[in-house]
Amino acid sequence: MSREIKQKNNVLVKIDGIAGSTSFTHTASEGQGIANSSGYEYEVFLSFRGEDTRTGFIDFLYTSMKDAGIRVYKDDEELCKGEKFGPELLRAINQSKISIPIFSKGYASSVWCLKELVQMVECQKSRGQKIMPIFYDVAPSVVRHQIRVYGEAFLTHENKKRYDEETMRKWKAALTTVGELDGWDLQNMADRKEGEMAKTVTQKVFDELKKAYLVVSNNLVGVDSHVEKIMKEIGAHINETRIIGIHGMGGIGKTTIAKIIYNELSNEYNNCCFLSNIRDTSKRKGMEYLQQQLIHDILKTKWVKITNIDEGIKTIKERLSNKKVLILLDDVEEKDHMNALVGEHDWFGEGSKLIVTTRRKDVLHVLEMDLRYELTCLDPNQSLQLFSKYAFRRESPTDDYISQSMRAVRIAGGLPLAIEVIGSLLSYKNKEDWDDTLNMLESVPHDEVRKKLKISYDALNNLQKRIFLYIACHFIGCCKDIVVYFWDASKPFLEAALEVLQNMSLIKIGKDKILWMHDQLRDLGREIVCQESKMNMEKQRLVWNPEDGLNLLKIHEEKKEVEALHLKFDDERRFTYKDFKSLPNLTFLEVDDLKENFCAKKMLLWPKWLSYALPTNVFERNSNLLPRLRWLSWHNIPPTFKIANFSIENLIILDLSRSEITHNWKGWRHMKVIKNLKVLNLANCQRLKRTPNFVAHSNLEHLILSNCESLIKIDRSIYQLKCLIFLDVSDCGSLQRLPETIGNLDSLTKLHISDTSIKEVPDSIGMLKNLKVMKMRNHHQSTSKGGPGVHALPRLPESLIKLELEEWRGDTFPNLSNLTNLKVLRLRFDPPNCDGKSYGLLEEPIPRWIGNLSKLESLELIFSKWTASSTNLSLPPHPCRLPRLPSSLSSLYLIHCNSLCSMDLSNLRKLSSLRIWNSAIAEIEGLGCLENLRVLILDRIRQLAMLPDLSKLNKLRYMGVNDCGNLVEIQGELPRFLDQLQIYNCDSLQEFPDVFNLMGKTNVYMNIRNQMFAYFDEGGGWLQLDGFKQMQIPDLSNLDRMKDLSIERFHDLVEIPGELPQSLETLYIGRCESLQKLPDLSSLKGLREVTIRHCGKLAVEEISRLCSEKSIKFVGEDKE
Repeated sequence: MSREIKQKNNVLVKIDGIAGSTSFTHTASEGQGIANSSGYEYEVFLSFRGEDTRTGFIDFLYTSMKDAGIRVYKDDEELCKGEKFGPELLRAINQSKISIPIFSKGYASSVWCLKELVQMVECQKSRGQKIMPIFYDVAPSVVRHQIRVYGEAFLTHENKKRYDEETMRKWKAALTTVGELDGWDLQNMADRKEGEMAKTVTQKVFDELKKAYLVVSNNLVGVDSHVEKIMKEIGAHINETRIIGIHGMGGIGKTTIAKIIYNELSNEYNNCCFLSNIRDTSKRKGMEYLQQQLIHDILKTKWVKITNIDEGIKTIKERLSNKKVLILLDDVEEKDHMNALVGEHDWFGEGSKLIVTTRRKDVLHVLEMDLRYELTCLDPNQSLQLFSKYAFRRESPTDDYISQSMRAVRIAGGLPLAIEVIGSLLSYKNKEDWDDTLNMLESVPHDEVRKKLKISYDALNNLQKRIFLYIACHFIGCCKDIVVYFWDASKPFLEAALEVLQNMSLIKIGKDKILWMHDQLRDLGREIVCQESKMNMEKQRLVWNPEDGLNLLKIHEEKKEVEALHLKFDDERRFTYKDFKSLPNLTFLEVDDLKENFCAKKMLLWPKWLSYALPTNVFERNSNLLPRLRWLSWHNIPPTFKIANFSIENLIILDLSRSEITHNWKGWRHMKVIKNLKVLNLANCQRLKRTPNFVAHSNLEHLILSNCESLIKIDRSIYQLKCLIFLDVSDCGSLQRLPETIGNLDSLTKLHISDTSIKEVPDSIGMLKNLKVMKMRNHHQSTSKGGPGVHALPRLPESLIKLELEEWRGDTFPNLSNLTNLKVLRLRFDPPNCDGKSYGLLEEPIPRWIGNLSKLESLELIFSKWTASSTNLSLPPHPCRLPRLPSSLSSLYLIHCNSLCSMDLSNLRKLSSLRIWNSAIAEIEGLGCLENLRVLILDRIRQLAMLPDLSKLNKLRYMGVNDCGNLVEIQGELPRFLDQLQIYNCDSLQEFPDVFNLMGKTNVYMNIRNQMFAYFDEGGGWLQLDGFKQMQIPDLSNLDRMKDLSIERFHDLVEIPGELPQSLETLYIGRCESLQKLPDLSSLKGLREVTIRHCGKLAVEEISRLCSEKSIKFVGEDKE
């Protein structure tokens, strides 16, 4: 008999195995529990036949990926014998971005592996999951066609008659599908190469996973509600392609909100692209450039040739229509911009999300737009909080400045950018100056935002104004250390001016010292430049628009005011000598990258636009052309063009990166006249095998040779560069040695020699008395025995402050005891004997002299390959104690320290970050005393049995304890102010603090023996409790972010205590045979699905009563 109880709110309740029932239908599969989290739990799922590959390669691969920070699930078939293919594995596969099946001879014999493979293929079809197969000791054709050992395996399956034909067909289809994919064929690989191949696979995986995680300010106020509303709309259509538009006035926070949403979603997508400043970029580089960047970022290929917008649209539709993508278009100004980049839904694969920000609401009035979200100003309370962050560096104003702060907030009108700039302007002023400044601001009409911002500009001195305008027009995205050479002023004054601009929030100096400013401020600067020239292009100091630059050149009258010019040429342009002759005061010239913008090879080989008018064989005739030029930036300069076409004696900065020039280029001879050159950038000159002679450039301070893949020799004349402070030869893979004369570079402070083939550093490097930073990292080069990697290290100069040394291939710890000024030390060991038989490092993995480095702030030690081969050791071969470390340490990172059995950190009172991974440490003393600790990560600490009470660590914000198999107890309470707690795969854990109080406010990710599964973040949370004997179910009403709850196998549970949270959407209860009473569900407004299974004492009448006025679907025998 079938029965339906129809009430309101459309809550679907599925009931199975209820008392008084005989047969019921249900949709939940066995052990299904709660719905999956929207985020990816793992990044990579490894599928392999344990007995075939466990020794060696799998350990190498797993360790390499974990070392690279990749969240990887390594299925262990041996732990699962006799078990059903259950929810844990399904969840791991479904919530991974990439699956890597490792096909060995026995893979097809394992039913477990075949089931995993079928699930991978289903995820590939439904979610776009990437499969990257490794053919370990079988050929791809064997997998693809199920022949030889795979054919024999299927005969065995058929003879056992345990699986039906449909199941076998799915297995074979999955093998065929994956066998046709590109992967790695390792059949004939020698054992000693397995470590290399593991690194190759890891690098490829890392590249696939790599996302441009967008940096967002920490000073955020009032954004949560906007993000929540937009994310809710996205979540309601998660499997559909949606175009979301965010509009509002400039400076209101559109880009910030969009970046946060992009970051929230990025883990869901393998194909992401962020196109910034489209309004400005489209004018400078054209829409074709943006189309090329979009295709390049999504397909991760070389730049596709796009010659016009229509061709770009066609290419996007053809190449991306099957890709599930996440795209953020920032600052779109015209409908044509959208039409050229994300015109319609079917341009992209199902489930794609396209986010657009714009100042103009009408841009979003297109049929394809699914959500138009208007961003409004901050309310007064939010405005005051944000203002206080910039004016007082705190959450609220001081008591004696409350009235002035309220005035400032009213003036800013709730606009975040105005609040930030005004707050920064006032932060260093006294009370009297506050009143004067506020009076001035109040005289500006409320809606004149730019005029209010200009008051901060007016407060600058002349040098600061000049720098601000140059950054706004030409130097956004440039490195600060390079830019300071351009202006004719002393470096301390320039540094001070940049600091003032940064403190006033007029510019930002980001990672790697890159200059940036908000587009409102950029536009303000450009508007000021135009106003100064009274909109007369001939008198405009700075010309940033290439089209304006081309028009300017056509005016032959002398243009004395023009100082900076940006040009972009095509093959049809013709200019005469007179065009450039009319620019006597030009100091900055940038020529756009012809290859990237026009993809015309013939233009690279024969630049008609210039050679037509400027004969390159007559240096004297053109010696007065651009006589005041200080910065020439010309990417892809053709090898036939001689730099003698310009008067270059006064050049300070010469950027010829990404060019076709070689060591025989005739321009080197003409460069000898540049006596005051400070910066020479030859990065990515792929044909350059030898550097030029440097004799004429004794004043050079920055020499950039990175990514010159063919470079094999640095001219020995480099020793004459007595002023050189920065040398970068990183990613020069063919470079095997540095010249011995490098020791003569008296002024050198930074040396980057990462990812080269250099094995030994010249002894003379010890003579570099001013060297502060030295980086020798090898991420991409092979490190097989005898291959690249540093084997010997001479005595280094005591002046070093930062040392990064990776792929150290010596047998013992390098002696760095003389480096008493070190603040940052990163060492990665890769000794030649990887079998654990050479114990030079093992006997004393960390020497005692390291405790004498009294200025050391950050210590990172990674012991690499030899530990990977000994990851199954339960005890270290030579147990020892960590020597006393310097009390100055603020960051400690230890990886693969298998010889360490204990450590005492009680003296490290300044320590703010502690990360230990893959170690045999059994005891960590003093951990509960680290009062400044903010980050604690303990991963694969195999012998650790107990963690002390951490409740006094009030500054701790992130705590992760993972794969600590012998951890039994976490004592005491957890810190109250944790932002994130992660506990995974600590299967021996019996005693631990109450974590339920944290789930209401802290991001919690927990999995203990699959009996307690919790996932809580800003978007919500879910909790799965599965027969957890160490815990009584508490009152869960305070978990106001919980959306999904699963309670299973609590056999003695009679009643669920307390109330359930109002946020609950899905409830699953299974195999609680003693359960008789549920909490009141009638008040749960968001509840939409309830599943009850195998709860024999829970009567139908009880469920009907609790779900009054809700819809219950009940199929079975009616016993009422």
